[in-house]
Amino acid sequence: MHEGHRRRLLQKLKNGDNLFEHELLEILLFNAYPRKNVNPVAHALLSRFAGIGEILKASPDELTTVEGVGENVAMYLNCIGQCLRRANDVRGFAVIRNASELIAFAKSRLGGRPHETLEFYFMDKSDTVRRVCTFTDNDPRRVSVRPEEIVRLISVCRPFGVYMAHNHTDCSCNPSEADDDITKKVQLICSMNNVRLYDHCIIGPDGEFSYFLSDRLDKIAEQFSASNFFKGGL
Repeated sequence: MHEGHRRRLLQKLKNGDNLFEHELLEILLFNAYPRKNVNPVAHALLSRFAGIGEILKASPDELTTVEGVGENVAMYLNCIGQCLRRANDVRGFAVIRNASELIAFAKSRLGGRPHETLEFYFMDKSDTVRRVCTFTDNDPRRVSVRPEEIVRLISVCRPFGVYMAHNHTDCSCNPSEADDDITKKVQLICSMNNVRLYDHCIIGPDGEFSYFLSDRLDKIAEQFSASNFFKGGL
């Protein structure tokens, strides 16, 4: 019976349904009590404290005074509270406003790597990198990523804009045919999701290359956009 109740609550959470406060607290407690009905504990906590926020601010010693709450559960809830307080300190990886800042950030992450690595920097409206998605095949000369992986990442992360960067370990920073191909695919995916691809830079042993600064990105964007693909209608 408990397993069915847990599945129903988790499905409500996944669906984005409005959950009661005790239901949210129950879900938090699932990991603390793998095989126990957590409903009584959730109600006992909410009877003592004025909401989940106060529960997560409470000390472990105070939490253990609630019936059904042991030391491990108290430490678990206290840890969640500390995580939430740190989460209020909103920060990003870096601010990228132009090709120079992109290259500097990419070099700090990709320079000297022995394997070719492709990274996507997902941006918010304030030009801050909020997510970094990294791909590598642990191969010095190639890296691959499936288009459906990029589609999924963009759909769940919902960036305002995207930068791309990858490294060449032992050849010129000039783009290859494969580099052009992935840039075209990402540009089309971004266009279809109303996300702008700002630039794609390549870090090589002989320097750096920017698709934006070379005007190559503009040409790709003109050809590989959702508006061009659907211009003739369905």
